[in-house]
Amino acid sequence: MRRGATPMERSGVAWHTQGSGKSLTMVFLARMLRVSPDLKDFKIILVNDRVDLEEQLGRTATLIGGKVNVIESTWALRSHLATDSSDINMVMIHKFKEREEALPLQVAEALGTYRAMPAATAFGVVNGSERIVLMIDEAHRTQGSDLGDNLFEAFPNAIRIAFTGTPLITERHGEKKTVKRFGEYIDTYRLMDAVHDGATLQILYEGKTADTALNEKHIFDCKFEDMFRDRSDEELLAIKKKYGVTGDILEAEQRIGAIARDLVDHYVDNILPNGFKAQVVCHSKLAAVRYQRAIEDALAERLERERLQAVPELELLARIAFLKAAVVISSDGTNEAAYVTEARKQARAWHAVANFCKPFDRDDPDKELTGIAFLIVCDMLITGFDAPIEQVMYIDKKIREHNLLQAIARVNRVAGGKTRGYVVDYIGLANHLTEALTLYAATDEQEELRSGLKNITSELPVLEERYQRLVQFFRTLGVKGMEEFVQGQLSGIEADAAVVHAAVTALREEKPRADFEVYLKKFLMSLDILLPHEAAQGYRLPARRFGYILSVTKERYKDESLDLGDAGDKVRRLINEHLISLGINPKVPPVELLAEDFLDQLHRHAGCNDEAKASEMEHAIRKHCTVKFDEDPAFYKNLSEKLEHLIDQYHGQWDVLAEELEKLRTEAAAGRTESLAGLDKEATTFFAHVVDLAFGEDGVPHSQSGKMKELMRNIVELLQETIGIIDFWNNPAEQKRLRGELNKILLLADIPEVTAGFERLAVEIVKLARNRHEDLVKG
Repeated sequence: MRRGATPMERSGVAWHTQGSGKSLTMVFLARMLRVSPDLKDFKIILVNDRVDLEEQLGRTATLIGGKVNVIESTWALRSHLATDSSDINMVMIHKFKEREEALPLQVAEALGTYRAMPAATAFGVVNGSERIVLMIDEAHRTQGSDLGDNLFEAFPNAIRIAFTGTPLITERHGEKKTVKRFGEYIDTYRLMDAVHDGATLQILYEGKTADTALNEKHIFDCKFEDMFRDRSDEELLAIKKKYGVTGDILEAEQRIGAIARDLVDHYVDNILPNGFKAQVVCHSKLAAVRYQRAIEDALAERLERERLQAVPELELLARIAFLKAAVVISSDGTNEAAYVTEARKQARAWHAVANFCKPFDRDDPDKELTGIAFLIVCDMLITGFDAPIEQVMYIDKKIREHNLLQAIARVNRVAGGKTRGYVVDYIGLANHLTEALTLYAATDEQEELRSGLKNITSELPVLEERYQRLVQFFRTLGVKGMEEFVQGQLSGIEADAAVVHAAVTALREEKPRADFEVYLKKFLMSLDILLPHEAAQGYRLPARRFGYILSVTKERYKDESLDLGDAGDKVRRLINEHLISLGINPKVPPVELLAEDFLDQLHRHAGCNDEAKASEMEHAIRKHCTVKFDEDPAFYKNLSEKLEHLIDQYHGQWDVLAEELEKLRTEAAAGRTESLAGLDKEATTFFAHVVDLAFGEDGVPHSQSGKMKELMRNIVELLQETIGIIDFWNNPAEQKRLRGELNKILLLADIPEVTAGFERLAVEIVKLARNRHEDLVKG
């Protein structure tokens, strides 16, 4: 903008892929202009081509600061944008449409048409200033149209910054190439850049009907002969005459029904378990309506199949029964078919798009329509639609070049628990993709499509690498036989148990436990992507067995941070069902030290293994001390020191250590039972804590003991009189007053160690009082 000599030299293209924040980039550019002394006088015009984008951009543009003028009409465009004011404006590209002149009745009758005639004059110059910057969102869509030409005519000397995720760059676009219209690339941030940064997800491709390239005559004929194999030659000829074009084939109910059944099975098995939704892209509005009916029938069939299972899965039945399909199509005007009107009426009544974007909510009767799992479209919502809950796009429509890239990017938005987007192809885009890629031969977009759209089996090497990393992790820790264990190749249960014990023992420290959890989650993430694909079946047993080790480790070390919560629902169910079959409920937290059945659970987990018993007891005591520490810091600090002493003293003597730890458990369960002479239990608790803070390991000198006890009696009496008022701990003024009173008492105690740190001691006393509120007010 500073160095260019001509408008073209000062212009350019920001090729930023879908989902990477183009709107925010536009806003940040506008903010930079406003704070740059030599550029702050520019008139800024934000141009977009859709109402929803205008609303989105309008919300984002408030970050610029100051008023954003929304141009509502062509008249406002000509009047407001003609000024020299350095303001910020937002306008729809459609405002640059030329006025058409209605024909007088006699002229229309003479011409035999009532179609309006184009105006005799061009759109014209609105503002010839060079101090204007046009920021054009999704520039590829309108750059080659009359609207784009009119925009350039209206502001002939303006700087033009084009923002697009799919610039037009193939040779067939000729002079309409984005770089020829706007200038060279200013910056490129492509599909795989966003994937590598985590801004968007990798997209996996699955071709369902690679042989349905119906534009080829041979396959066209074979498809018909297969579909109508029971018909005579005469009937076949008649059918071919009737269905002689691809469009009729893509609208054929028999074909749509078959695809819908496959589509529903794919969705229920792969997408529904993790709670995501699907978009179905079809050839026409008629096909869309037929797909809705076919998907509803296919859901009913799948529901019935699940009901007839020997042991029906009730949760799955409820989830399938909740699902709905909605059609979102545009109007055909006054002469539209009844089925189009009906579909559009239903979509409006259902608030189809809004409810599709919401997560499933079966608990609230008023949110029944969040069950819209399939959004069926033909032209709408293929580009620019942002719904992170959408994970899969089922395509039964020929889409090419930049439109193909725009469409598949609907599924790559980041969402919690979503690791990949999926494109399932029913039209033969596998060949079309190769051909589409060939159309982009020797171009950047070829590589963009090739790297951005991976076959689903491309995840298999990743899964294998993550599996091997887990096996190698345990080898590094000195655990032998791990691969044989997870593959079920050891001689029996005793050999399996020995490997599990060695693995859990090796995970004693927090760091290897954290590493194991990370490696396991990565492995399960890849497995969740592939299941139920046959290529993933061989990894199901290792997943169960690694999950078992995680469960035993969690119980042994009382480590509730070990969790499969981030893993997909498919693999969580796989592992959890296995654990439940072994008598382990993964939803039940580790048994607590004070639980009545702690010892029974301990013997069940550890069996006759004294080392395992001692280890589980040790970590149960550690956790108990951590949880209870704030209620009596001095007591639980002392208990922890006793625990460390016992571990050091009896290391390797697991049977003796287990016995000693059981005695320590009894002490931990009882808590503080003894009081100092002249003090009750509450005063003793505060005395021990304050002495620990003020005097350290040396303890209180005998000469000061009497003064300290008197001080603690006074402090506890003050606390009991003060904190009992209603809602004391939500009253900052009362708490401040209490700290002031404590400061006075501590300063007047005539104990140098206390006086030296009176403010800190007052804060710690208030904190302990809060943690012991119930015991104090009882006293």
